[in-house]
Amino acid sequence: MIKFYGTEHKETIEKAALKTLEHFELSPKDIDVEINTASQELMQELNKNHRNIDSVTDVLSFANIDKKPPYPKEKFVGFINPTDNSLMLGEIFICVEKAKEQAEEYGHSLEREIGFLVCHGMLHLLGYSHDTPEEEEDMNTLQEKILDELNMKRTNFKSGFVAIMGRPNAGKSTLVNTLVGEKVSIVSWKPQTTRNRILGIYNDSASQIVFIDTPGLHSPRNRLGKYMMRSALDATEGADAVVYIIDGEKGFLDSDKRNLKSNLEKGFSTIAAVNKIDHITKEKVFEILTMLKDFPLLKAIVPISALKAKNTQALLDEIKRLLTDNTKYYPEDMYTDKSLRFMAAEIIREKTLRLLDQEIPYGIGVEVTTFTERQKKDMIDIEADIICEKASHKPIILGKGGSMIKKIGMYARQDLEELTQKKVFLTLFVKVEEDWRSDENMLRDLGYHSKN
Repeated sequence: MIKFYGTEHKETIEKAALKTLEHFELSPKDIDVEINTASQELMQELNKNHRNIDSVTDVLSFANIDKKPPYPKEKFVGFINPTDNSLMLGEIFICVEKAKEQAEEYGHSLEREIGFLVCHGMLHLLGYSHDTPEEEEDMNTLQEKILDELNMKRTNFKSGFVAIMGRPNAGKSTLVNTLVGEKVSIVSWKPQTTRNRILGIYNDSASQIVFIDTPGLHSPRNRLGKYMMRSALDATEGADAVVYIIDGEKGFLDSDKRNLKSNLEKGFSTIAAVNKIDHITKEKVFEILTMLKDFPLLKAIVPISALKAKNTQALLDEIKRLLTDNTKYYPEDMYTDKSLRFMAAEIIREKTLRLLDQEIPYGIGVEVTTFTERQKKDMIDIEADIICEKASHKPIILGKGGSMIKKIGMYARQDLEELTQKKVFLTLFVKVEEDWRSDENMLRDLGYHSKN
């Protein structure tokens, strides 16, 4: 008899326990097993008292018999329940809180995780262990077979880190935003607008892809440029794959060829994505695709339009083929690792670059000096400095009668309220810091530092 003590997941627990007994042709009438759901506190206490371990585990088994089936009752007289003549195998404790954490981590259902823990615990009661590699393999094979019979198969979940690289203004940020489905990186016609390695997180039922949006590969002219290049090149460390974006409008440049060759020589699994195909002729697309055939080590070549989301699903499919892990690194509702404070600065910078168009070059920085959430009223107070390099830029950013900075604030606030789902009170100031992009202390204050 399977005795259940708890309030959660009784059906799943009974189903997994009975299927395990059935696998060994054991009748539940002849077997006595107690299965308990336990809190983290109880699991920690049990581990302390019985295993001398001060930790919380997902499952604990206390076996009465250390033999595998069959079980002739005459040999186990001391473990016969006198009330129903069943053989008392022992008891199992399952921590549902831990099971929830692990289901999230491994990317499969809670039912599957609980079923696995029940099956694992039952096998321990039935004399199985994983003390040696051979025993562990034997036990794992049995567990998977039983779970397959219960239609609790392991999800073919895949995950990994993918670096998005390419020359400035090739469309890297637009692609990350399109694939993730949220605004992660700022987008501007101006090159080199992405200055940090920004993580954008794509989730579906079978995969999680952590995209690393990097600054464009270019020849640095100041400390900020050097930081951006180091950030871009470091992004490939630990990545499962690299998606190298080629700007179709500019063509397949010599610098693209050198960058691709470098990635391939370093052994990176690389996909070439030819972007902006909606802006060029089919003949030009074909010309670039033909040239890319000179790089046979490429894992795939995919023509796309990141802006129009054209052929981006095909690119996703190719990326998924290169994923090597099955760990869910981030919760499903998380689409970037950056803080709201960081995102606020990026959104303000984007609006400034877009609205000023050709009037101000790239030397715009944003420092959020105040970011205060009013817990009770769902409101956020933000104060930020828009930093420019020359005194002559300040009146341009302010505009006549403050019209430009008001417009920047209005558009930034709209995006921030959509992002936070809260009322935002945004106050902007303009600050002149000559040659700030070469000032190491200033760069550090703005978050452009090697440690970040």
